[in-house]
Amino acid sequence: MTVLRPFPGLVIRPEWAERVTTGPYDAYSPPERAAIAAVNQFSFLHVTRSREDVAPERRHDVEGLLNGCSAAMQRLYEVDAYVQHDEPTLFLYRLEMDKPEHGPGSTHVQTGIMGLVPVTEENDRKILRHEAVRPGRTDLLAMHLTTVGASSSPVSLTFRSSDKLSQEMSRLCCVTPDLKTDDGGIRQTVWSITGSDADSLINLLGDCTLYVTDGHHRLAAAATARSRSADPDGPLGWTQAVLFPDSEMLVLPFHRIVVDQSNRTTADLLEAFSTVGSIQTRTDAHSARPSVPGVIGLYLDGNWYSLTLPEASGRRPVDLLDVSRLQDSVLTPLFGISDVGSDENISYVPGPLGLDVLVERCNDKSGIGFVMYPTSVEELMSVADAGERMPPKSSYFEPKPRSGVFIRRLAKEGYVRDDLLPEGDTDR
Repeated sequence: MTVLRPFPGLVIRPEWAERVTTGPYDAYSPPERAAIAAVNQFSFLHVTRSREDVAPERRHDVEGLLNGCSAAMQRLYEVDAYVQHDEPTLFLYRLEMDKPEHGPGSTHVQTGIMGLVPVTEENDRKILRHEAVRPGRTDLLAMHLTTVGASSSPVSLTFRSSDKLSQEMSRLCCVTPDLKTDDGGIRQTVWSITGSDADSLINLLGDCTLYVTDGHHRLAAAATARSRSADPDGPLGWTQAVLFPDSEMLVLPFHRIVVDQSNRTTADLLEAFSTVGSIQTRTDAHSARPSVPGVIGLYLDGNWYSLTLPEASGRRPVDLLDVSRLQDSVLTPLFGISDVGSDENISYVPGPLGLDVLVERCNDKSGIGFVMYPTSVEELMSVADAGERMPPKSSYFEPKPRSGVFIRRLAKEGYVRDDLLPEGDTDR
């Protein structure tokens, strides 16, 4: 069984890209989403609205919320914001971003294959997960998929790359692209691939194992929607995904901020940290940023330090991660934080926001900053291969696919909801 198949997708027209497409939904705070949506009726944030984006007294009205999302999607169809591909198509999707921290002109480029992958259950070994999901969020996403009848934000997957597949992808990128745009600091290029060229990509991928890098909740939601479908082998048996080779993935860390509920002095905290591992004073954030695994940066009361973590508490792949070593040696024994996913005394700063943001937030809440070395793609794969789950916020993949660039319209694959398709819709 192959892991990828083409679909009759829609791609944003270049002249609409700036007005419609956005970063991932959770890249914005609720006030930021509200401000963007208020001045732009075509922003894709209208399609991806969640309970946080409506007044508190209306948050129980899930049907009304999702019907609003469906109406926003319909507006984009009506203004012809998308180019429709009627035959089954794969898309090569290139993302490029600057990396100023690596010097002038430094860039990161990754090219993935957009298509459909089979919807699998959590214990399936074909698409491996490394994070747990929240059921409430999964249910809402499943209802959004079946009510709106479309998806845009693909599950991001990686696979162990091969020279033959890389060469074939490079060959197919030599022609004129369908879309080339610079949006939100991310340069995007899209090529549509059909016929024998699409077959070639599918055959070179074969039945290789895929690993989720971003979109665990979307994948779980697809499984929920499939389980509720009268035709589980139909369109809901597949989900939209973009597959990036592991050699091109850029993994950044999630830094931690902890508030000490014991109100210990700086001297007391430094003494406590010294019982964990070697601690050294650093002159600034740059010198405190870890350059190797097993060492973390520490921001405490306006000063910077490096802390060497002790050996892992076990030999499982998940035990060996820096985030697990920090959890086992510092967060739980020194701060009493055992559930890092829900404890209100710990918060997170994605690597792309930078250490200035970490410092600002630490100063605002009298917190202690922990600067992490990034988890590697190989570590992620090892954890997934072992059937284990990483602690929350263990890795941050950048760049992320933009929302609203691609649409998978389920009606074009035979999934029809009469209440969603206006009279005369050609996709009936």
